[in-house]
Amino acid sequence: MVDVLGSPTPNPSLGEEAQTFDRLVGTWDAEFTFHRDDGTVFRKKGELHFGWVMDGHAMQDLWIGYPAGNQKERTVGTTIRFFDTKLKQWRIVFINPQFNYVVTTQGGRQGDRIVLRGADTDGLPIRWTFRDIRPESFRWQGEKSHDAGNTWTVEEDHHMKRRSAQDHPPDGTNSEAAFKQLASLAGEWETVQDGTPIKETYTLTANGSALLVETKPRNEPAMITMVTVDGDRVIATHYCSAGNQPQMVSSAPVDLRKGLTFSLERVTGMKTPDDWHNTGLIITLDDNDHMTQRWTYMYKGQRGTTVFHYTRK
Repeated sequence: MVDVLGSPTPNPSLGEEAQTFDRLVGTWDAEFTFHRDDGTVFRKKGELHFGWVMDGHAMQDLWIGYPAGNQKERTVGTTIRFFDTKLKQWRIVFINPQFNYVVTTQGGRQGDRIVLRGADTDGLPIRWTFRDIRPESFRWQGEKSHDAGNTWTVEEDHHMKRRSAQDHPPDGTNSEAAFKQLASLAGEWETVQDGTPIKETYTLTANGSALLVETKPRNEPAMITMVTVDGDRVIATHYCSAGNQPQMVSSAPVDLRKGLTFSLERVTGMKTPDDWHNTGLIITLDDNDHMTQRWTYMYKGQRGTTVFHYTRK
């Protein structure tokens, strides 16, 4: 279905109007910034994908936000945009099922910007602007008005950078590139979780084909995670102190700095289905000396998440 939906070029019937969004076709790395009502600012990374669909009569995009803070999974929203030949404007429908959010806007080019206007789910006016559009970057601002459009408050301010071929390894090498990034963690890391100091040591072994990770909470048994490459996948098998061994797989590894996501494929050593066991892991290298791990687990049918923030020793 996805292959049928996509189109390599805009439909000729769009004429010059196709250039409004055609320059955005491709993949972009995103720095998302959200200005909250309480005055705080929330930032996260993500990616955007723009492409023509429906025989080139419309454009669709995906806005993907990587997990950050206490978030357990990525966020995904999508837009369908088409040029209404009667209104002479672009009409936009954006949906994000995770938040039961649907909103429509319309507009078009205003000078060197693309400006879209509509109403949010609370009925207040919104204005979305693509600005500073260049071949390799652009900025997107989402604003809302609380006085019928007389003044505007910036709620979202996102910066996009086009992803080049060099940023995205060819098919078949993503897993090897991801493993090399994980191998760069070699050495000792430490954190404190719920008052308990934890030391984590990364060691390359088996002639460089496996990464051994030992996690040792003070005064508690050590745990081992073995990381290996299997074709286009990276596999992490965790030997837990709970006595079971979840095998987690990253099927589409790309970049440790954006977060490598491992999902449970199978688990051995379980005595009952209600036993405590890990179900997933996201490892993010925040910078050269700081790393975040988000472990998901299940116990007696209830899901949970534990977040660890490690510092290189």
